[in-house]
Amino acid sequence: MLVSLVLLVALTGLTMASPAASRTVPPSPPFRVVIVDHLSQSQLRHLAANGAVGLLVPGAGPTTNRRQALAQLVRGAQVNAHLGGVPAGPRLITTALVTGTPTGTRTIVVEMPPVGPPGPNDRRYPIVVLGGGFHGLLDSPTTRIPGLVSIVDIAPTALGHKRGSLTSTATPDALASLSSLDRQIHANNRLKLPALIVVACAIALLAAVRPRAATTAVPAALLASVALGAAQVTSQPLIVALLTIGTLGGGLWLARVCPTDRRLLALIVVVLVLHLVLLAERPEWVALTPLGPTQNSRFWGIGNQLETLLLAPLLVGAILAGRQFGRLGFGVFALLGLVLVTDNRFGSDGGGAIVLGVAFAFLGARVLRLGVRGFVTLLLLGATTVLGLVSLNLRTPGPNHLRSAFSHGVSGLFAVVQNRVPLAYEPALRNWQLVLPLALWFAAALVLAIRLARRRATRDLVLAVGLAIGTSLLVNDSATYELVGGVAALAALVRFTPAVGPLTVPVLARMPLPAQPVPNEASE
Repeated sequence: MLVSLVLLVALTGLTMASPAASRTVPPSPPFRVVIVDHLSQSQLRHLAANGAVGLLVPGAGPTTNRRQALAQLVRGAQVNAHLGGVPAGPRLITTALVTGTPTGTRTIVVEMPPVGPPGPNDRRYPIVVLGGGFHGLLDSPTTRIPGLVSIVDIAPTALGHKRGSLTSTATPDALASLSSLDRQIHANNRLKLPALIVVACAIALLAAVRPRAATTAVPAALLASVALGAAQVTSQPLIVALLTIGTLGGGLWLARVCPTDRRLLALIVVVLVLHLVLLAERPEWVALTPLGPTQNSRFWGIGNQLETLLLAPLLVGAILAGRQFGRLGFGVFALLGLVLVTDNRFGSDGGGAIVLGVAFAFLGARVLRLGVRGFVTLLLLGATTVLGLVSLNLRTPGPNHLRSAFSHGVSGLFAVVQNRVPLAYEPALRNWQLVLPLALWFAAALVLAIRLARRRATRDLVLAVGLAIGTSLLVNDSATYELVGGVAALAALVRFTPAVGPLTVPVLARMPLPAQPVPNEASE
């Protein structure tokens, strides 16, 4: 025993004296992290009385388990389950598994997924932060949804970092708020595809009987979706019913209120500005809806459902702005669309920026009669605008959906391209029983729309949507949403014809000119 002790002391001294092993040991973190297998309601109520509570999303992607969640927790980083779910890098914090009700202050108590093979990542687990001034409902800089916490928020909070840490907001009944939030997320996540199909069918019906209402039905659906998020509706039948009524009834009503192209343009601008304000100030009103992103990866901002559905009003708005105010109007409106999709304050959807840039470039080249060279020029101009916005966003601290792609230079972008296969193409192939019928539906809708588009302007809009959906299938990772949203966009545009003159006519050219004297023979 004495010999063993002497050897242990000697080895410890050699290790401390070794230059290669000389490391700065970080101080004890402000919070310790403990993991429990289960928290009962009584335990949760007891803990909530002494801290702040939230719902923890344990991973990114469709599946997760204890191993993946723990690896992401201790490293403060996420990796999509399609890419393995286990991030690289050193562990930033340590955890302890406890039984019973945790006690003490400055403790983060987390319930985690069970041990075993990966299962569906559709359950949220309780998390409690005790001490440190935390009370009420947890606020996450990653999710931007009060009460919803990402697995990557725990490490910065445990280490006491000023950036990326959780905060809290005093709430009268935090547990009741969490229960309502959980039901709302569950209902909307289950209705992502069904609700989009309902919207597409409703717009197609209007296209057959009231063409003008089909165009205004998309803004109506967007407004109905926001209203559902603001009202925090949790009943699935009620969500479907209100969204259907909002799309059909709202489309018909808005068509009467906006009978002219100028009013239609004003409606589109109002809807876009409303989304800009809400995404910056109340992102949960847009996120916790059937058209919002799924709550296991992106959390907030513009997801593939909303991005695809926005194609119709964005393209119509661009062509109307151009015809009302000339080329400058087209350019300003296109810039508004790119800012909405690209800027990190509103969600920074990189794939959506590419899709929208391609659609705007194609539409601009067609209506301006610029040809292939003009298309390439407009595409480069759009790419420059997007990259400029991304560069400005990366200079500001805080979570950014595009930081991982652009923070490692060319290698980061190359990794994004490589990941398209496991993130987008392989899941689509595995789900071919659903993707194939939707692809045939979209293809049939595109062919029919091209045949029904009698005016050049209408045909340009239809072709722009077709090109945008093809691009989206290449760069995004939700083929089902993109195909159904594409059908909705085609139905909204197939019988739309702008009433004003061509885009190439500038504003001043439409103004009446003063009368000119008529020359006569005597003056000659």
